[in-house]
Amino acid sequence: METKQEYWEGLAAGSFFLVATAAMMLVTLAILDLSGSDIAAQLNGWAGLAAAVLGAIGGLLLMVEAGNKTKAYLIVANPASMASKNAIMMTSVIALAFIYATFFFAFVPWAGLAGLRMMVAVLGIMAGLIAVMVPALELGEARGRAFWNSAALIPVFLITAAVTGMAAVILAAALMSVDGNAAIRIIDKVLLGFIILQLLSVWGYVRGMENSGAEEARRAAGNILHGDFKGCFWTGVIILGTVVPLALYLLAGTSVILIIKAVLLLMGGACFRNVFLQAAVRKVVPGEENEWYSREDIAQLAAALEKRWQEKAEVVCNERR
Repeated sequence: METKQEYWEGLAAGSFFLVATAAMMLVTLAILDLSGSDIAAQLNGWAGLAAAVLGAIGGLLLMVEAGNKTKAYLIVANPASMASKNAIMMTSVIALAFIYATFFFAFVPWAGLAGLRMMVAVLGIMAGLIAVMVPALELGEARGRAFWNSAALIPVFLITAAVTGMAAVILAAALMSVDGNAAIRIIDKVLLGFIILQLLSVWGYVRGMENSGAEEARRAAGNILHGDFKGCFWTGVIILGTVVPLALYLLAGTSVILIIKAVLLLMGGACFRNVFLQAAVRKVVPGEENEWYSREDIAQLAAALEKRWQEKAEVVCNERR
């Protein structure tokens, strides 16, 4: 995905956002089911299918970003690499979300196998959490991009994914007119805590990188807070994606308010992934600062090479004597 570009493209950010949202949707739905909530029978089928679709779209975006589509299978050719682990976990989430959703449709032969459904739900929780963490680990391996080289990136990714995942489930419940269920109201209250954690963790991460000892991390944080990405960060992530949803908790929790809040949180999550991926400038390789050398640079390089060759010639002559 990365050749010589200074910033990553938006397709990778879209993929990370969709897969993380799908993974935490699956986790949320599975927890609802395991807790014995009666809303699972009404919600988990279609919401599970929605999670599978979101994950599949995210996988397609990653395939397009990867380059040669006919050789996309090579991304899983090396299971030891984090990129392969990411693709494997992404595929696992998509498959488990689809399989889990089928248990809630009466025409499916295995719909009545509650024990098997619970096993798939547990596997879905495990796969969903790992699928959110693996991209953070993959980014952490990019040693040329110091903005990602922090263990704090994993909890930040988990928190923001939990926010978008729960928001997507609440949105699905509201669209299906089952948002009045007590379980959905509990999720909404849990979501409030995660929104506060999101505000603290994202802000703390960026501020921490602004004070980092690595120049690339400081440049990335500067781009987010004051540079090219300040609009997306302040408006998309902080104001519309965090502060406004928090303020909406002061209003009555009607279906319209829940839908608006969920949409804003999803938009904020998309902006977060976009900002965090594209703002992480890579370390400049020596000699790469300018793509074209000036005449003066060429003259200096030629003089240095000529001097070096003369020194080597003198050494050879002295050895022959």
